[in-house]
Amino acid sequence: MPQGTWVSQLLLCCCFICFSVAAQSLDAQSRNQLLQAPTVQHQVEAFKQLIADDQIDSLNFALQRLALPQQEAVRFLLLRALEQEKTIFSAQVERFIEQQRLISPVYYLTNQSEGFEFSTPAFDYPSVANRLVKTWQQEKSVLDFVLKVEQHDLPLQPWLSKNKRQLHARESLLIQELGSLSESGLDYLAKQVIDASIRSWLPSTRVMVALARTSQNQDVYRLLWLMKSDVHSVAELTRLSGLTDDFSVQQVMAASKNPSLRAQAIEALVLLNPMPEPVKTYLVQALSQEKAPYAAQVLVNAGYGNWLDELLKANRQMKLRVLSQALR
Repeated sequence: MPQGTWVSQLLLCCCFICFSVAAQSLDAQSRNQLLQAPTVQHQVEAFKQLIADDQIDSLNFALQRLALPQQEAVRFLLLRALEQEKTIFSAQVERFIEQQRLISPVYYLTNQSEGFEFSTPAFDYPSVANRLVKTWQQEKSVLDFVLKVEQHDLPLQPWLSKNKRQLHARESLLIQELGSLSESGLDYLAKQVIDASIRSWLPSTRVMVALARTSQNQDVYRLLWLMKSDVHSVAELTRLSGLTDDFSVQQVMAASKNPSLRAQAIEALVLLNPMPEPVKTYLVQALSQEKAPYAAQVLVNAGYGNWLDELLKANRQMKLRVLSQALR
């Protein structure tokens, strides 16, 4: 075992021995005075420098020499400063922070609320340490994800399917970081989805929506509209319906092929004003297919009755009975 690691372990054992004393009460005023004491503030600044210099053995030794409750106040302020400054930690500093989670506080504040009395740590450095550990674990997960995607080394299906307990967290991570990926990284993920058979595997709709929206890939959208609709695909169709660029309008037309989204899509297309020529062409085609009843009624309700009447006279291939009923 390296000497530095051995010394750290020895000092940690000393911490446990030191803190194996009975819990003691401290009033709020004494706590606040201690946290604001110039000597405590000075020690925190000195210990921050030891962390910057990666002198963790010296830090542990210096902390052990402090008397209680001053020692707990310094631990708390030191960890809180690291949390607020969002410092990048070395491996030794990370181990030091992890060790602070294991040291039980001695001093507690007694609180009363609604007739109940309860105690909380006066200097809750274990909670601060826990937050720090959680934060850097999340940051490492983000960095690992981005690097693997950019290196084209993240098979999406096993990454999302292997561990069901991590599925939601990984989906959230992917959705959160899509905007930070390069075009190459986005294409890498999109191609994996496009190449996968819809009968075998596709990500959830919330992942598909995020990937389609960020990549603006028509093939990803095509697969999204083929999936069973849910709140995520409906919300994406609603978003697209509020846009008037060519790509968004094309996706609304494509979404109408999904029976569950058809009504919403056709209503959105009919409300476009002015109505683009591609949409008119699409609606004419819809009036000759199984979508005719609903499409015709929506057009009439939107004030396109005269246009439908002209179409009926010019194009006898349309479903005459359906259009006639809609125009009554």
